[in-house]
Formats: sequence, structure tokens, C-alpha cells
Amino acid sequence: MKEVLNRILQSIAITWKNLNRTIYVGERLKSNMTALAYVSIVSSLLGLILIIVDLITKEWFMLGASILTFLSGVGCAYSVCVRKNREAAIRIPVLFCGIVCTVYILTGFGEGSAILWSLLIPIGICYFVSVKYGILLSAYYSLLYLIVFYTPLNARIGVYYNDEFLQRFPLLYICLSLFTGMAMIQYHQTALFEIEHANRLSEEVARQTSMIVEQSHKIEQMSFQTIQTLANAIDAKDPYTRGHSTRVSLYAARMAKALGWSKERTDDLQFAGLLHDIGKIGVPDSILNNPRKLSEIEYDIIKSHTTMGREILKDRIPIRIAEDVAGSHHERYDGSGYPRGLKGEEISEESRIVAIADSFDAMNSDRVYRKACSREHIRSELIRGKGTQFDPHFVDVFLELWDQGQLDEIIRMDLSEKQPDTPENVGSSAVLLQEVVETFVAQNAREELDVTTGIMGRNSGEAAIAQAMKEGPGCLVFFDVDNLKKINDLHGHEAGDRILHLMGDTLKASNADALCCRLGGDEFLFFLRNVTRREAASMVQKIFAGFEERKKDDVEISPASLSAGMVMCTPEDTYAEVFNRADKELYHVKQGGKGNYSFYHEESDNVAGQRLDVSKLVDSIHTSGNYQGAMNVEYREFARLCEYAANLEQRFSCTVKLLVITMEAESPESHEIDERERAMADMEQSIRQTIRDVDVLTRYGACQFLVILLGADDAGVRIAVDRIFRGYYKMNGSRTLKPSYSVTDLSGVQKEEVTA
Repeated sequence: MKEVLNRILQSIAITWKNLNRTIYVGERLKSNMTALAYVSIVSSLLGLILIIVDLITKEWFMLGASILTFLSGVGCAYSVCVRKNREAAIRIPVLFCGIVCTVYILTGFGEGSAILWSLLIPIGICYFVSVKYGILLSAYYSLLYLIVFYTPLNARIGVYYNDEFLQRFPLLYICLSLFTGMAMIQYHQTALFEIEHANRLSEEVARQTSMIVEQSHKIEQMSFQTIQTLANAIDAKDPYTRGHSTRVSLYAARMAKALGWSKERTDDLQFAGLLHDIGKIGVPDSILNNPRKLSEIEYDIIKSHTTMGREILKDRIPIRIAEDVAGSHHERYDGSGYPRGLKGEEISEESRIVAIADSFDAMNSDRVYRKACSREHIRSELIRGKGTQFDPHFVDVFLELWDQGQLDEIIRMDLSEKQPDTPENVGSSAVLLQEVVETFVAQNAREELDVTTGIMGRNSGEAAIAQAMKEGPGCLVFFDVDNLKKINDLHGHEAGDRILHLMGDTLKASNADALCCRLGGDEFLFFLRNVTRREAASMVQKIFAGFEERKKDDVEISPASLSAGMVMCTPEDTYAEVFNRADKELYHVKQGGKGNYSFYHEESDNVAGQRLDVSKLVDSIHTSGNYQGAMNVEYREFARLCEYAANLEQRFSCTVKLLVITMEAESPESHEIDERERAMADMEQSIRQTIRDVDVLTRYGACQFLVILLGADDAGVRIAVDRIFRGYYKMNGSRTLKPSYSVTDLSGVQKEEVTA
């Protein structure tokens, strides 16, 4: 008991200590000072109005309270607006509220109604002033109520309240004070946590910045040759920006010459252009090489390379303009850029020139998420940016150089050869150093492995696959390990990890030249270079077989299977487009039943891959899928209905048929997906109009329907199917999708398969 009491006391002491720590810092302090200023001004005006009213009505007792209100408001406003002293400002209203409410409670002022202010004041003090002061006021009022209501002093105020109120109100007020106090303590602790979290983040940013700045000391002694190599190494962090800094520096130098700048200033600009992206050395490769759309946080990290670049170069190199260019090349002429929002001539001429060269090279180069833009698009973007993003005069100079062909040599240059217009002190040793750095970067990317599967993780894997897709055609395969969650739930995550490790081994063993990675969870990417569609299908079949072979002796992971969506691609396709197609095709495969694969947008193969062995469906229908039925009957419910119908068949000799209707394309390119969906909708409507209320319908996959027909014989099935098909052809005259059907007893014995 004593130990428990000590813990409680320690907890109270810690909480009270935390309440002494202010939560009003930074923007929160500014907001609170503004709120206090408004409240004090309103209080002053209210007090002045009350003074006038009291003088007119000759309410002398009220006049004293009104004067106190006015003086309190004026004093608080003076402390906030003039002295900028919050501590003095908050003591005035606390003192005022304590005095006035004490008088109200002791005198029963306002026929006893004035004590209601004691309900509101502590909450207001907690929120606007201080949680600590609010709790102290609540405690003071509670003690005052106990003394006044439970002692002979209640004779003075008893005329305003009945006995029940006198007995219960102090207790209710204490409960209210406790609840309010706990809520405001929680609010205070949450605010402290946010402040501490922000401080930790700031400290981490400062530490990281300090590390970067510390590394930058080496730059001070570097020659132009080493700076060139450093710029190329930075570009090597992203394979799509190889040579970017060099080209930007050369474009900028050509513009400087056209503007008539001196050789010294031109060389300084070229030097600054080489280092304009040096801040990217502090940006993670996983963000630089992300082939998909960046999140807001990732984009903010990318933007931070300007401030990081400025810090790295600050006071560490002899050419001062390089620091400015590194920090300002993303400022915009209209002031909407970053990081400082500079406008017009507030931005140095060097930074305005590099901004144009940087944007041009970005648009004129391949990126992981798109191909290089056309000449017409680049020109229109530069012209559209005149006066908003770019300096209009410098854009005209750049376009003139481009039209005259003076930039063609830079655009076509081979960076493995000697670069034109490079200062004389850039020697051949830079090439060797650059190769070493690029090799190191490439090795680091390959070393980013997923520890569970032993293959590349998402970031490095997607970057490597996106790069390989740009280098040549191939096939992207999106694998999904089916039933992984079920295995985890039944046998624990150790069994799930075994199946993931097995999947990694299967992919690694399948093809030495292929690239594979784990996206996360049960999803994997696999890229086959320079393969035909038939070769890709053969390889996926080999992976399926290898997966089954590896898991056959492990009973716990036996429910696992593979599904795959496949896309043939060329270097003209972007990674994001191909990824989305593969993802979409995997979805269609899993709609049609797990443990299969198909190619994107080749409907004949899709249907072939989804075509059912109806007798096997009857055996597996209890354990597969979670599909949405066409008549709002979920597939799992459909499976239960099948089981129920099969029991009816066995108990009462009632025939129950399972009808499968499949929509097949006459040729792979004979229709679009929208056209297929229209045909499926028409078929669904025709089935609904034909079958009886006791029959059950669900859509199974992309191109099939399942129907339970109760009490139907073979002749009845043929009549129903004939009506369904005739109804479909009346609604859909295109005939690009041809229906066929299979029918079986729920015992699993297939009776008939017919094509219309």
C-alpha cells in the first residue's frame, strides 16, 4: 500500500513539474499572444461600458466590479501589446478572476446566479492562460465552496438556494473540476509531446546538417578537376541524371558568353553550374530514384537539397556565386519558388540562368517516370514560363542559341569523351575517380536487400527494374503469394516467413539475368529482359512449378499458391504505366480464381487463363475468393449456397445444376475493356430476366458468371441457356464477345460444355 501511495505521489509530482513547463513557444506563442490581446481589448471595452451603465443606474456595488474588469483588461492589453510580457499578462486575469469570484461566492451576488462564472473561468484560464493556473483556481473555488456552503456562512447565501443545492453543489463542482483538470492536463502533456517531438526532429536535422557540413570541409582544397568529378558522382546517384550537372554548366556558360560576360565571370558560372545540385548528396537514393509520384513529405525532402547545398558550400570555396546558385536555382521570377521565395532581380543573374539550363536539361532528358519531352513541348514550356518561372530576357537568349544550333553539341555530347568548353585543369583522372564513385553507388543499391527473402527491397528493386525497362524490351511480372494471411493466422508468422523466403529462392533460381524484388507483404516484381511472350509464359510456369516443388514437404505452408499479372513492355513504356497494368491484370487473375497468371489486355489469354474446370470448382468453392456477386451476393455466400444446394440434392434427390457462362473474344484485339464490360452487363441483365427467384447468380472473375439452378434437368438447362443467349444478343448486337456455357451437377460430374 505504501509503495502504491509513493508511486501516486511521484506521478503527481512529475505531472505538476510538467505543468510548470510552458507549451507556448514558436507559432503557438504568437497565436496565444494574439488571443490574449483580443480578450484583453474586449474586456477593457466591456468594463468601460459596464462603468457607464452602473453610473447611470447608480449600481455602486456593481461599479466596483466594472472598474476592476476595465483595469484588468487594460493591464493585460498593456502587458501583451506594449511590454510583450506574457507572464505579466496572464497573472492579471488570474488575480482578477480570483478576487471577483470570491466576492460573488461570499455575497451570493446577482441573487446567487453569479457563481456560475466559477464554472467557466477555470476552463478559460486553462485554455488561454495556463493549465496550472486553471487547476489552482478550480481548487481554490472548490475549497471556498466547501467553507461557504458547509459552515455557518451559508446563512448569508441560503436565501438564494434550497437545501439540496447547498448540499450537492460543492461536490458536483469538485467532480467537474477533477474532470476538467484531467482533460486539460492531457491537453498540456500532448502539447509538450508535440513540442519535444519537434525539438527532436530539429536536433536530428541539425545533426544531419552538421554531418554534411563536416564532410564539406574537404571541398575547400579541391581543384576544378575534383569538383567536376564530384558533380558527376552526384549525378550518378540517379542513373537518369548522368551528366546533368555538366550539361547545365555548359548551357549556362554558353548563355554567359552570348550575354557578353567576362571570361572570369563565365568560368565562375560554369563552376557554380557543376555544383548546383550538390545538396542532393544528402537526399536518400530511395527518393531520388523513386519511379512513382512522390508524397508530400518526399517532395519536401527533395526541395531541401537547395538549402543543404547552400550550407555545404557556405564559406568553403573561393567562388562565392556557387553558394548562391546552389541555394537559389529553384527560385521563380514571380516569387513563387523555393526555398526563400525571391522575386525578379532579388535572384542573382547566375541563378536565373542556371534555372533555365536546369529546367531545359530536365525536360530534354529521360527520367525514371517519363521519356524526354519533345522539342515543341520544351519550347512551349520555356515560353510559357517567361515572367513567371524564368527571366524573360534570358529565355529569349537561350531560345536563340538553341535555334542557331549552338547547344546541339552539348545535347549530343558523349560524356565519356572530353567535354567542350571545359576549363583546362579538368584532367583525365576525373574519369577514373568518377567510375570508382559510380561503381560504389551501384554496389550500394544492390546491397539493399530484403532480409526475409534475400532479394532486393522495394526501393532498389524498382529503381533497377525501371532502369532495365529503359534499356530494352521485356516482360514485367507482378506476383502475389496467395493465402499468406491465412497461413500467418493459422501457423504464425514464422510459417509466413518461410513461404516468403521460399518465394525469394524460387525467383533467384529461375533466371540469372532477371531482376526481382519484394514490394512488401505478399507482393513481388519480376522483370525478364529481352524475352518473347511465349518465353515469358514458359518462365512463369517454371516459377509456379518450382514454387510448388519447394513447398510440397511443408504441410503448414501447403495452402500457399501464386497468382501473377504479366505485361510485355518496350523502352517507350514508362515504369509507372507498366506497373499499373501488371497490377490491374493481377487483380483480374485473382478475380477469376487464385493460382493462375495472364497477360495484360490480351483477352483470349485472359479467358483461357480463367476458364474453369467446373468439377474442380465444386471441390474448391468452399475455400476460394471473396468476390462481389453481380446481384450483391458475395462469392463466399455463393459458396455456402452451393453447399446447401448440394445437401438438398443428396437428401431429397433434387437435381441442382451449376451453370458456368463464359464470355470469349473472337480475337485478342477484337474489343476494348469498356466494350467487354458492356457485354458483361448485358449478359448479367439477360440472366437476371431468365432465371427464377429460387436460383442464385454471381459474377466470377472478369469474363464469367456462375448460376445455381434448383430442380432443373438437362432439358430445362438448355431452355434456360437458350433464352439467356437470345436475350443477350438482343441487347448486345456487336457479337465481339461470344458466350459459351458449361453445366455440372453439384456432385462435380460435368454434363455438358457448349459454345453458342
